[in-house]
Amino acid sequence: MIGFLQRLGLAKAVCLNCGKCFYGKEQGYICEDCLTSLKPHHPLDYSRRIPYISSYRIFALYEGVLRQTLIALKFQPSKALAINLGTIIKDHLFEYLEEIKPDLITFPPLNIRRLWSRGFNHAEWILKGAGVPAVSLFKRHGFSPPMARLNREERQRAVKEYRLKKECMDLLEDKIVLLFDDLLTTGATAQRLAELLLSVGAREVHAYFVAREQ
Repeated sequence: MIGFLQRLGLAKAVCLNCGKCFYGKEQGYICEDCLTSLKPHHPLDYSRRIPYISSYRIFALYEGVLRQTLIALKFQPSKALAINLGTIIKDHLFEYLEEIKPDLITFPPLNIRRLWSRGFNHAEWILKGAGVPAVSLFKRHGFSPPMARLNREERQRAVKEYRLKKECMDLLEDKIVLLFDDLLTTGATAQRLAELLLSVGAREVHAYFVAREQ
């Protein structure tokens, strides 16, 4: 969280990526020079299949500025940084939306403890920054640590905590749904959520990830 003096432009922050001091009036984690350097990565290999996912797109690799930005979003309460990232990926995301033409766009839920500590779902706010309306279709039971801290086997157990909201099930019949998430690692989260959507009648499930681990 940035301080009062930073909001007034009277105190400097230190960029988590390059270490440069900057005046972060909106967010005090990543400087403007680093953020504006973020571009879609081409080419990317899409030969890896994710079960239940018809197709997917990735903005860039999980390295450098993008890695530091996503780490900051996961562990710092900065809606402004999420919005900034949304504006950066907007054009790339909209190209994919034009291709698949989804009826609904959604995102993974946080567990209650994580949501209370952070105060917001960063995936939802990245979408807000991109100007993309989204629907919260899922809930999460249990208190597993963030996925970034879990190994493959632990992730497979943790994703069982995801459930569809009962009040949303009737919305999904014959719908094309886009899952939006920040990071593709094992694909366990996307696989579980897509399986839930298809089980209640969704026609297709696609996915968009801000980054992919190498």
